[in-house]
Amino acid sequence: MFMPSTFTGWRAAVTAALLTAVSLLAMPVRAAEPLTLGAAQQLALQNDPSIRQLQSEVGAVRDSAASAGQWPDPKLSVGLANLPTNSYAVGRDSMTMQVVGIEQDFPAGDVRALSTTRGDQLAGAQRALVKDRQLQVIRDVRRAWFDLYYADHAVPLVQQSEQVFEQLLDIAKLRYSNGQGAEQDLSRAELEMGMLQERELELHADIDAARAALAKFVGSDAAQDPLVDTLPELPQPPDREELLKRLIQHPRIVAANTQIAAADTATDIARQAYKPAWGLNLSYERRPGADAAGVPYTNMVTAMVTVSVPLFTGKRQDRSVSAASAAASASEDARDDELRDLKQMLDTGWAHWEHLSHIRDLYAKAILPSASLNTQATLSAYRNGSADFDELARAQITDLDSHIQQLKANIGYLEMQADLLYLAGEQP
Repeated sequence: MFMPSTFTGWRAAVTAALLTAVSLLAMPVRAAEPLTLGAAQQLALQNDPSIRQLQSEVGAVRDSAASAGQWPDPKLSVGLANLPTNSYAVGRDSMTMQVVGIEQDFPAGDVRALSTTRGDQLAGAQRALVKDRQLQVIRDVRRAWFDLYYADHAVPLVQQSEQVFEQLLDIAKLRYSNGQGAEQDLSRAELEMGMLQERELELHADIDAARAALAKFVGSDAAQDPLVDTLPELPQPPDREELLKRLIQHPRIVAANTQIAAADTATDIARQAYKPAWGLNLSYERRPGADAAGVPYTNMVTAMVTVSVPLFTGKRQDRSVSAASAAASASEDARDDELRDLKQMLDTGWAHWEHLSHIRDLYAKAILPSASLNTQATLSAYRNGSADFDELARAQITDLDSHIQQLKANIGYLEMQADLLYLAGEQP
């Protein structure tokens, strides 16, 4: 038998559960903050493992330079000299000695100072490579951010065109039902709708790809945040002639020049092998025991100087100097090749940047207004029966393409500007 009190309790429990669910749903959810370009740049610099790797290599080279300039470790020797083999007794033979010695080697010429200099030069080259990597990261994350912005903002343009074609399809159906339109108009409207939907799907795929590219720099969580609606402005690069002059100061070239200096120093180090290397050996020899008269044997001290004699240099020193000189020459060729690459990047990037600047102005001042007026005029003509549906479809697609091409030109302009700022050595 159903008890009213039980029903009342059950109803109260259900009501409380529903109120709890509603309150949870009503709790405000923090909206994701838009990911600005500046925030993306900072995240990219913090997350890039190559920057950390190069910074660690700077420390490694710097410590190696400090180590290379030190004296070699002295050598301590302890032993027995002239131990008789017939008895192996210490103290029975006057020639037997207990020896303690120390030996110090002195590298030839200026090897220590030159090794320190070369280490400092290599550390300087690594520091320049750190700066170059920072510039690369800033350039690449800007490009990734702009690619995502383009795909993300092209989708609404296509969706607007889809809505327009839905309206045109309704108009075409109405005209067809009134005997004023052709069945071909319906087919054309449906065809255009399908093509726009395909275009939208492709853009969604581009969004996923661009978001994955951006996630490489900022992380997966930050890459899922929405972007700001307004395109950011980048610093204006110097004029072309100034950029051309700055190329020699670009971190890549600074690193290459420093590596050339290090290679020249390595050649100087190789030349030190023509000079003698010195060594000093000092030992104390204790002679245990005594002679027949009971007089203890006299202890001894030995001091020796060793010197290398570089007589046969053809197969050793000459080859070492030749190899070091060839490496220095190769470093110069590598620097020249780097400079040519940067100049090619400048020539290509500047030409594209100027071209896209003209394209942007053309779309803003001429193409977009004309496309909009053409669409409106064609729609009016279609409604009046003086234009067919194909003309109206072409006008609408042209209007969509014009907006997308303008967006693409704006993005391309900023990406080229990011490339030029990399060449200018803009510091993040």
